[in-house]
Amino acid sequence: MNRLVPILISLALVIAAPLLLRESQSPLIPGADQLVIISPHNETIRYEFSRAFEETYRKRTGRNVHIDWRLPGGTTEIVRYLNSEFEAGFRNYWTRKLKFPWTKASLEGYSDSRLSGSPDKSSTAEYARNAFLNSEIGCGIDLFFGGGTFDFINLANRGFLVDSGVLNRNPALFSTGSDIAIPQALGGEPCWDLHGRWVGTCLAGFGICYNSDVLARLSISSPPTQWVDLADRRFFGAIALADPTKSGSVAKAYELMIQQQINQRLSEGENENQAVKEGWERGLQLLIQLAANSRYFSDAAPKVPADVAYGEAAAGMCIDFYGRSESEAVADDLGRTRLHYNNVRGGTSVGADSIALLRGAPHPEIAMAFIDFVVSCEGQKLWDFRPGTPGGPLRYSLRRLPIRREFYREPLRSFMADREADPYRDAQAFHYNESWTAPLFSTLRFLVRVMCIDSREELVAARAAIGDAPVSSPAFQKLLDVSPARYDVALRQIRETLRSADRLNEIRLANLLVAHFRNQYREAARMARQSQ
Repeated sequence: MNRLVPILISLALVIAAPLLLRESQSPLIPGADQLVIISPHNETIRYEFSRAFEETYRKRTGRNVHIDWRLPGGTTEIVRYLNSEFEAGFRNYWTRKLKFPWTKASLEGYSDSRLSGSPDKSSTAEYARNAFLNSEIGCGIDLFFGGGTFDFINLANRGFLVDSGVLNRNPALFSTGSDIAIPQALGGEPCWDLHGRWVGTCLAGFGICYNSDVLARLSISSPPTQWVDLADRRFFGAIALADPTKSGSVAKAYELMIQQQINQRLSEGENENQAVKEGWERGLQLLIQLAANSRYFSDAAPKVPADVAYGEAAAGMCIDFYGRSESEAVADDLGRTRLHYNNVRGGTSVGADSIALLRGAPHPEIAMAFIDFVVSCEGQKLWDFRPGTPGGPLRYSLRRLPIRREFYREPLRSFMADREADPYRDAQAFHYNESWTAPLFSTLRFLVRVMCIDSREELVAARAAIGDAPVSSPAFQKLLDVSPARYDVALRQIRETLRSADRLNEIRLANLLVAHFRNQYREAARMARQSQ
């Protein structure tokens, strides 16, 4: 028995360590008002906004408020969670209160943005849509805070987001005649919903983070500044990428890569329709080349700059604030850092990170107050003011760019951690065209999975076999064959399959395409070996 005591003590310490070391949460004050937020934001953002809003709320109302953060993962996981919760809520409402049978038509119709929502009961789908839009069905959550506009637009169109009244309460901020106004769109990217169902809170671009020490070991003298630079043979096995099916921001970066290819075809004199088709294929081929150089595909987007910083990879694709924050984290006392970040000029738009009021929010008045705080000058200071500056964050430098225009002028600019940043200037270098790729956003996520992730082993092996052979070689051309995913096929067959409520069809298509690309990459490897 005495021999077991040290073992039991060690086991107890292992179990207790995470509990002892975790950061303490703000205690729930008895009688405090409640606010429930679902978010992909990290702990630093949650801490600073919780602290500042609780203080502001107490000063304005004389009451305490407690924020209950719900954290299922990235935006993709959040969307899946909301889809599931609203479907369950509507099913209960439809079958128990309205006393209708649950059918495929009611399932597909209640959140179908293509339906008008007619009250005519002769169409089950239309009537289900009408019933949902005129209900207060909720999911027990007040706000969705954080994430790109694609998911917010989609959720708003489905009816999950409702007008928070923020446009009416802040007319100077959302009107064209004001010098502090947030534009409705910036470089083609929407910044807020015309119906007030979501609004942008900060701005972000995408780019490349790289480790200067690792680049030197690889004899790469010029750091990567464009997406195509990451396809260089010297980066084989050294690129960190993230899974777009787990992260909306990562999927957006891949979409912008394709948009850059379309713009290049336009600049070469191609007409728009043909440029979109050829640019789509060129973009997919570039994605294949990056995946062939990849060290891995991470489930978490923040892992990419962290691993690059510590030498696990030479370079990677990331959102700007991840790159800037990690660069600051590994800098020495003199500010020198091995991790650097560059926006891809001409290859990234400037998009908004947003906030929205959910249908059936249990605490709508407090939720609206939080939205107003986030877009106010006081709330905006938290995003990029240096800790300790007037109105800035208390502990953490968040390194995110405010959406309000006046922060890029003095005197506010002087307090910012990123004083040289100006997303309004950067947006002029790239114009996002929604019609080209936005309808295929979910399709692109799917294609990256089947072409690059599920078939990655065969892809990397083929790239190794091809070696230094030119892109024009038969083996390389075989590797880059994206004909099963060409633009017209993706827009019709693949997209429609993914939009179907029948998940079995999606699984069958995925299995078919994974098998195709695995065989294609094996054939490319065989051709490369035969040519040697």
